[in-house]
Amino acid sequence: MRGRDRLDRRVRQEGQDGREGHVGQARRTARKRIDLRSLRALRSIVVALAAMYVAFGFSRTVHAQQPPPKRSFQTSVEVTSLDVTVVDDRGKPVANLTPADFVVRVDGNTRRVVTAEWIPLAAEPAGATVALPPDGYSTNESATGGRLIVMAIDQPNIRFGGALAIARAANAFIDRLAPSDRVAVAGFGIGAPATTFTADRARIKQAISRMVGQKQASRSVDLGHNIALVEAQAIDKGDRTTLEGVQARECQGIAMSPGAQEMCRGQVEIEAHSLAQDVTLEADQTIQTLRDLFAGLRRIDAPKTLILISEGFILSDEAMIIDLGTMAAEARTSLYALKLDNQLFDITDARIPINPFADRQARSEGLELLAGAARGTLFTVTGTGQTLFERIESELSGYYLLGVESDARDKDGKSHPVRIEVPRRGAIVRSRRQLLGTPADQRAARALRSPRQAVAAALASPLLASALPLRVASFALQGPEPDKVQLLIHADVGTDYPASKVVSVGYIITDHNGRMVDSKSADMRLLPTMTGVPSALQYTSGASLAPGEYTLKLAAVEGERVGTVEHTMHATLPESAGITLSELMVGGPLEVGQLLTPTIGYQITFGSVHGYVEAYGAKTDGVTMEYEIATGPDAPALFNADVPPHAVGDARVIFTRVMPTHALPPGKYILRAILSAGGKSIKTLSRGFEIAAPKVLLTSADGLGDTSVDAELFLPVDDTTMAPSFHRDLVVQDATVSPFLERLAPSARASFDQGLAFLAAGDYSKAEASFKRAIDPDLDSTAPLAFLAACFAASGHDREAASAWQTALVEGTDFPQIYQWLGDALLRNHDFGEARAIYEEAIAKWPADVRFTKPLAMLYGTFGKGREAVRTLERYLEGRQDDRDAYYFAVQWLYTVHAGGAMVHTRAEDLKRAKEYADAYARARGPQLALVKQWVDYLEKEKR
Repeated sequence: MRGRDRLDRRVRQEGQDGREGHVGQARRTARKRIDLRSLRALRSIVVALAAMYVAFGFSRTVHAQQPPPKRSFQTSVEVTSLDVTVVDDRGKPVANLTPADFVVRVDGNTRRVVTAEWIPLAAEPAGATVALPPDGYSTNESATGGRLIVMAIDQPNIRFGGALAIARAANAFIDRLAPSDRVAVAGFGIGAPATTFTADRARIKQAISRMVGQKQASRSVDLGHNIALVEAQAIDKGDRTTLEGVQARECQGIAMSPGAQEMCRGQVEIEAHSLAQDVTLEADQTIQTLRDLFAGLRRIDAPKTLILISEGFILSDEAMIIDLGTMAAEARTSLYALKLDNQLFDITDARIPINPFADRQARSEGLELLAGAARGTLFTVTGTGQTLFERIESELSGYYLLGVESDARDKDGKSHPVRIEVPRRGAIVRSRRQLLGTPADQRAARALRSPRQAVAAALASPLLASALPLRVASFALQGPEPDKVQLLIHADVGTDYPASKVVSVGYIITDHNGRMVDSKSADMRLLPTMTGVPSALQYTSGASLAPGEYTLKLAAVEGERVGTVEHTMHATLPESAGITLSELMVGGPLEVGQLLTPTIGYQITFGSVHGYVEAYGAKTDGVTMEYEIATGPDAPALFNADVPPHAVGDARVIFTRVMPTHALPPGKYILRAILSAGGKSIKTLSRGFEIAAPKVLLTSADGLGDTSVDAELFLPVDDTTMAPSFHRDLVVQDATVSPFLERLAPSARASFDQGLAFLAAGDYSKAEASFKRAIDPDLDSTAPLAFLAACFAASGHDREAASAWQTALVEGTDFPQIYQWLGDALLRNHDFGEARAIYEEAIAKWPADVRFTKPLAMLYGTFGKGREAVRTLERYLEGRQDDRDAYYFAVQWLYTVHAGGAMVHTRAEDLKRAKEYADAYARARGPQLALVKQWVDYLEKEKR
């Protein structure tokens, strides 16, 4: 506790006298001791932590905790925010405290605690469901405010292999962190590895594994004397009594001349000074590296935790270490010091230690004072250190955000001593010991920050911001530079923009070593997916990179909303059989036809999907491409289409095709692009997409069962049924002619028979003349009129045919055949209203005649009478069990009705009928069985 007592006294003194004077002198003294060449090497390590954060030239950063949202305190007084951790004696957070449980003193004066909000930071439970972004996309929509953790390994003060014992526990600690947490490694010592804040856990663990300790086992001056560390320190400080005692001990057995005795005494003094200087240099190197580290962390405006692993260093200068506590407070960094157990006896040293317990205490004092000054604690590691990492994990699982009544001096830009207590049995408080106010001019500058500056600050922050939703994807193509890959970068910005907006967008691209290779920042007007329809704004850019793996960090600012997202980019091109391909790009186009530029987007909302892929090389001649839509990588195709090549130059071919998706239920699908040569598949690419559910249902599904009037619900129809062919050979068959002969006058028989012969022979002019001779206004001329109309229809004159059949119905309303012929002719003329009336009249006369129910069902679907169309088709299928296509449409219509928010009967009855029709379609070996099953699956999963 001596270190803590010193700290408390020193903090009080600093609060009264400032940090100049002795501290400044201490800095100058320490710097003189450090070898400048080693210092430059030490500084180069920690520079990596801040290098990427100043790439845009801005020192301010956004608050990375988005979400949680900006904290506000509902109170009538202005408050100052303080973050504090309270744990019990086992390291478990105490999460049930109220403002009354806290005692806060600033500058020695008690402050009223207005609010105390518990902020949980623990990772989600293992069983929690996390919404994953689409394959190939990255998003910030599920990002939460993570933690920033620095793993610092003090190699100059760790013996070779000394940190291996806790490596496994450290790796397990890293693996248990939340996905939103970011970790950095800061290695102390020459050549030690370092990383920036990253979510790449493998990279972090690899860096830690490379740090095995650099502490020198031997002394720089070793004359064979056994001198304790505390003795060397006392001698170096001028303690003559200790020097004489050590000289007497080390030189007592030497039976030499007075000159030899004097030489031994001189060697003892030299060796003691050398030992003291060695440990002081090690301590000063660690302190200076920590200073550089805190200076870099200060640029990141978010709470941070530093886990320092060391075997300890001496308390070379108390003021310098306390100053580190101030720097940690300025950097908003709390510290956990893990002191590795270096054993009482070093097996590499044959000498028996003179005072091992005092030496161990001396090496602990520096770490203990540092941890206390920087809001933390000191743990001594024995064994693997697993329990200590678990305790740190527990302590980092949350904190209190205190709202303390403000004082005018809080914003003067100076430091103010803070002491926070929780008078509860067993409660341990971890809090900063200094309150650092931001000067008013700096606060004003931050508030007036431009959007471009906000983008730079967002890119500098290691944590992701999610106030503005972002979804980003990248696609590799062959660019103009032969040794590089062109990356197409696409981002969806926001979700609900009906019109264009000016957005500040920027990104940085780093390689696998964390080195920035490209950056861009600009203000631009972005368009939504479709003007007038609330949707995401579309951002597209590009980068030319050498083949390899990269990380893209993209930031966007619109108004006061800020979003950032990280995305892994693969700068590689697929290749097969001497042909190089781009990545497959998929999106929902706003237009149809041959599109020679890619459409990018995961959600399809306009009834079609566009696939785009490029092929490169001299062997592209003769290759073919087929697109397939399926529910999964190995699922059967629901739709397929051949994609014609579009040559662009001598060695580049574009395969582009828009495929309809209006028949597919909402859900997730993949587009497969199958490249073939010589009739054999040589490469298959795939890309997922999602058909979005309609945002507004046409009708409500509730209460429609008894409604007599349909809301408009249009259905897809059978083109063959809507444009029936006229079959002349069926017209002249005996079964067709016989009913008409019964009504034919004997005087007209000869001309009628002659007309039939000419019609059968295809001589329509002569047939027309013969049937006209058979017409007698004074007699029933239904038969010759009906077959005269057949001549017109057979010769392609459907309007004349329909007119003649209308005339034949004057006296021929008892002939269902005339109704069928007339209805079919009206369909071919696209006179759907008249055709519907004819079929309805026919069904009223002959309800069981299936010749009228199917076309009438199609007409109902065309006119928006969806429910009536399904009922009519059901009646048709009751009499026709051999019409495979009708079963297909029956299932599709039931799906379409339900997708539109309506029902035909009840949900259960509709599902039952759909399954029956699907089974019948399967028995008939229908070619679209996979699609039919999709519709049934939709009905089964429909919300009940």
